[in-house]
Amino acid sequence: MRRTRAFPLLILLLGAAALARPPAAAAFSGFGPITASEQYGTAITFKVELPGGAPDQLELLIDFGIQPDATFVAPVEVSGTQATYVWDASKQYLTPNTPISYRWRATSGAAVTESAVGSLRYADNRPGLDWHTAQMGNATIHWYGSSESRARRFGDLTGGAVSSAEKLLGHALDGPVDIFVYVTRDEFFGALGPGAREWTGAATYPGIRTVFMWLGGGSSEYLDRALIHEVTHVVFFDATRNDFHAPPLWLNEGFAVWSERQNADTQAATVRSEVSSGLLSFGAMTDAFPIGTRGSSLSYAEATTMVDRIIHTYGGSAMSGIAAAYRNGATDEEALRAGTGVPAAQLYSDYFRAFGASEPKPVPAASIGPSIVHTGASGGDGQATTGPNGAPAEPANTPGGTPAVLVIALVGLIVVVVAAAYLVRRRRQGGAQ
Repeated sequence: MRRTRAFPLLILLLGAAALARPPAAAAFSGFGPITASEQYGTAITFKVELPGGAPDQLELLIDFGIQPDATFVAPVEVSGTQATYVWDASKQYLTPNTPISYRWRATSGAAVTESAVGSLRYADNRPGLDWHTAQMGNATIHWYGSSESRARRFGDLTGGAVSSAEKLLGHALDGPVDIFVYVTRDEFFGALGPGAREWTGAATYPGIRTVFMWLGGGSSEYLDRALIHEVTHVVFFDATRNDFHAPPLWLNEGFAVWSERQNADTQAATVRSEVSSGLLSFGAMTDAFPIGTRGSSLSYAEATTMVDRIIHTYGGSAMSGIAAAYRNGATDEEALRAGTGVPAAQLYSDYFRAFGASEPKPVPAASIGPSIVHTGASGGDGQATTGPNGAPAEPANTPGGTPAVLVIALVGLIVVVVAAAYLVRRRRQGGAQ
């Protein structure tokens, strides 16, 4: 009877123990909704729901731009069944209109799981910028306030600029160009970020197919030319893009300036006026132009006149041949020869000869004489040190070979004299009080 009564009691005790046992820890079971939001110049916030709990490791993978070269990977801590990552846009500047794609990656043991891909367009949503948008052929124009008519003018100009550049480069634009029109200087430079030059009136970011225009940057005629210039940069970018390197800056800028008026008359006059002072080598204008007034002006002038010479001397297909070679990964030498049929060295020398100028030559490096080191009265191995012709070396490490003992004695004497003068002055001051 006792055993029979004990059996129900055992069952009750086991049931109570099961109820008292803590529930099993939540385990990662997949991704829930993913979201992203931005506040321009402040933050981009990425969130993900984790219904089953946290994985062993969680990461956020972000790609910036249309065809990004690399992926940003950030480890993220999980809080309950949710995780958040904040990109600090106040410290890590990002150009407005940059497309962003992102995904979450979870690792649990040996299993790796990725979420669906989310996307975001980083918008300049600062207060007061009530953007309006219109599609005009190759251009998507964006404006706010009362700048619609000027923005539409830019849209009209884009079509002609694109067609002209496409014809010369032999390559169609890869996609529409976004043009943002800013009214005030602060709003414009707030979009360009901390690296913008103070004299900038328009700017292009070909990698995201975006042009920024400032209505206060100059006259209407200047703004029209600036728009053509900037849009041409986007066409040039598409026509020459490759996985290896960008074309030289002089070719890019020269083609954009040439496209403004379809000639280089003004720039040729600038080059002729500088011949007597010396022209710049094209090799020196590959990655950057000088910042100074003369160097900058001459760089643009030489670049534009070289492009003009290529078009008129080597035919209408020269620029398209150069662009096609770059798309195939050619070097600068190979690309220029593909379009013109002559070596780059001859192209450069013919250019300088046409202006009656001497071809710039590299500046030879100044020679550095041998160092003379006084090692003291004896070498480090205890052997006597000799000077020229076997004569004993001067016995000290002081200039001119002055004995070190004499220098120390002179310094000591100076200290004594200064100290004595100080004591005499103190005594006189004490008597005058």
